[in-house]
Amino acid sequence: MRASEVGGIGLSKKKALRIAGALIFTFQIALALVSPAYGGTTGIISGTVTDTATGEKLAGVNVIVKGTNLTTVTDETGYYVITNVPPGEHKVAASLVGYADAQMEKVSVLMDVTATVDFALEQSVAVGEEVVVTEARPMIQRDVVPTMYVVENAHEQMVRTQPNLLYQTQGIVITQPGVVADESGYPHIRGGRENQVGYMLDGMPITETLTNGFGTNCVTVGMDKMEIYTGGYRPEYGNAISGIFNQVVKTGQTAPGLSFETLGGSQAFRGLYPQVGGVTEKGLDYYVGAYLWYSELEGGNYNEVDSSDWISKLSYPAGRRDKLTLLAAEGSESYQFPSNHTQTYGPGGIQPTGTERDHTHQSHLLMALILNHTVNASSFFTVRPYYFRARNKADALSDDVGIWFENESAATGLQLDYTNQLTPKHLLKAGAIRTASENKYWANVPSLGTYEYTANTDTVQTGLYIQDQMNLGARWRTDAGLRYDRMKYDKEINEDTAESQLSPRFGLSYALDSRTNLRFSYGKMIQFVYTQAMERNYTDPDSWGWLYANADLKPERCTQYDLGWERQVTGDYSIQVTPFYRKFKDLLQSTLLDPDNPDLSPVIYDNLGEGTSKGIEVLIKRRQSKNWSGWLSYTYSKAKAHTSTDREFITPGTTQYVNWDQRHTIALVLNYMDSGWNYSLTGEYGSGLPYELEGETLNSRRVSSHATFNLNIAKEITGGWLPQGEVRLSIANLFNTGAALDRDAKGEPTARVAPRFISMSYVRRF
Repeated sequence: MRASEVGGIGLSKKKALRIAGALIFTFQIALALVSPAYGGTTGIISGTVTDTATGEKLAGVNVIVKGTNLTTVTDETGYYVITNVPPGEHKVAASLVGYADAQMEKVSVLMDVTATVDFALEQSVAVGEEVVVTEARPMIQRDVVPTMYVVENAHEQMVRTQPNLLYQTQGIVITQPGVVADESGYPHIRGGRENQVGYMLDGMPITETLTNGFGTNCVTVGMDKMEIYTGGYRPEYGNAISGIFNQVVKTGQTAPGLSFETLGGSQAFRGLYPQVGGVTEKGLDYYVGAYLWYSELEGGNYNEVDSSDWISKLSYPAGRRDKLTLLAAEGSESYQFPSNHTQTYGPGGIQPTGTERDHTHQSHLLMALILNHTVNASSFFTVRPYYFRARNKADALSDDVGIWFENESAATGLQLDYTNQLTPKHLLKAGAIRTASENKYWANVPSLGTYEYTANTDTVQTGLYIQDQMNLGARWRTDAGLRYDRMKYDKEINEDTAESQLSPRFGLSYALDSRTNLRFSYGKMIQFVYTQAMERNYTDPDSWGWLYANADLKPERCTQYDLGWERQVTGDYSIQVTPFYRKFKDLLQSTLLDPDNPDLSPVIYDNLGEGTSKGIEVLIKRRQSKNWSGWLSYTYSKAKAHTSTDREFITPGTTQYVNWDQRHTIALVLNYMDSGWNYSLTGEYGSGLPYELEGETLNSRRVSSHATFNLNIAKEITGGWLPQGEVRLSIANLFNTGAALDRDAKGEPTARVAPRFISMSYVRRF
């Protein structure tokens, strides 16, 4: 859900029944299938096995990922690789006759990332004696060259906050370095605009081409992990110049069992979150989850929201080498303004209607079939055909809002990815994506006279990439890759156009020692201009056709550099420091077609904008140890551009701080567990966003700093008058601060920190 769009009509029976029906239907499909489990979004585990005493490389060692049927044997150099490993935490064991078994716990496998697990085996003291050596997994992953942060499902419970951020992407990503929220709650990565972020679900894009915004409700229902790339991301990710949010969906192995979470609280908040997952006796892996909620939010432009989302993931093999995953997701949200209208719009033009609240509605549908084919022990390819549709409608023709629009973007896509561990030193990845989208947009603003237009430009996007992840020795790792992107715009009236771009990516890491790693990355990223800006067809061109006329536009571009330092300070603490620099060019802006005749000149879009951002990201983490865990993230950022948005005009020779430029952003998360109790305290601090008073230079002032604290207390229930489960109390904005986040030209607050929100939930586990 968009943090700044808050409104709705109440948690309706119709929506609840629709979600329940979808859950039952999907669960019935799951029970009807009878094949072993497998995830369509996978990673790799590889390493070397040696003799502890002699350092000799051991061949013939059996290596297995426990709880799965994934196993292999080391070669003559002691090397092994296991591909197609489902994301999550695994135990990896190594065994060889004459040696004690060794086991590595909590091996974190991420999507499209290699986890290195090396073993040193000790010779057994006695024949037949089994001694299992359990080792703690290092917190620094040397194979991850890009700047990436990972939020686990368990972390989401620690940072529960306002209802419009609960189980939302925004609510968790803003606790990570490099991410700064604007006054409306939209996340910005390293100074980029809100629609320059690539949103993905299990590696599939869920942004729509009409506005380049996220096409779903952004609800994290079914989230196992959230992978956040703030810089240096590999060429398999394209059409995004700011960063990547990739949500990895749960499986039956990572979320076994049946649970129902019921939620309620202030601001008329109520919600329901059912989940079911597991592996059948015959091996089928299934997960189904849903989240329904309603709230009458305080302090926002919208004051009610009614939301429902469900997601399912079913995995099974179609043969010895082929595995299929079906991923389906659907959702809808309704928002209501406090204002009313008595007229609406449609094919017959403006027409009267009964008194209604101004409202908006958005919905989405994703269907994807993922085929994973194993070529041999070290290579596989993945095929992902998918369909994604996003719809939005606003019926808000009151004097206070005064807009009506209806749009839809429907994309049919095919992704092909090939992975081959050619040698222990070279991991080759190559792939292609082709997506065709049909886009429709229809808008009317009666207050501007005959201001009505459509924007129905369709697109065909093609992307190709190749990359080599190289292990250059005991200390060196490098990524080198190249991506090609092409976008064809099929316009309704004007001549069709096409744009293309080559984007090189490079990354390098060096291990100073077993606990310290240095990283460097460089990359060129592009993002194609959204279709609503490519062509607008006005009903009355003589009256309004001059406004944002049709244009042929280049992709927006970004060149980025960062240098990272990571160290595992102790067995349970790590620190990551990443200075970064970015140069933006060809940003979409507004300009006059005839600057010498400003009163009559058409206003058009153009690629005139430029900008820079620089700063430092810091992340200090403590993994669970002696009851404590948590993290501290800090972002220092300085972002300037000709303008903040594409609707603003450039003043030649000047730049300004962008609207979301905040010098210091801090998030603190502390979690304590003991005897079935779980206490989480989170704090958020922002040094203040820019604004200006009337007649002053744009964004020349700063709003005062603000700080908020949230408290979550949970208790495991194992007996008594409540069945087995968990009770949780959450207090967002504990001290009920109402600090201003933005001000208008008169200095009056236009956005504030959301008021205190108290909620309780009960999770019933079966």
